[in-house]
Amino acid sequence: MCDLAKERIRIDSILAEAMNQNLVRTSIDEIELAGYGLAALRSHYALTCPDECMRKRCDEFAAIVALSRRMQLAQQMA
Repeated sequence: MCDLAKERIRIDSILAEAMNQNLVRTSIDEIELAGYGLAALRSHYALTCPDECMRKRCDEFAAIVALSRRMQLAQQMA
């Protein structure tokens, strides 16, 4: 996985699926979202990629998802 350019689409697909599970579908908590993403990536890449690498991508992706959801929530309230 550490070759992000090569695996980026697959990684992002795994993270999107994990962060859209019923328990976190509406979450705007970056830490919670990253935790779900990390668990999913560990199940796919545990033996091929260091935890720090997976955690970094999960944190980045979770921040994007949380921001997007906050913006959607703000638009709905406006």
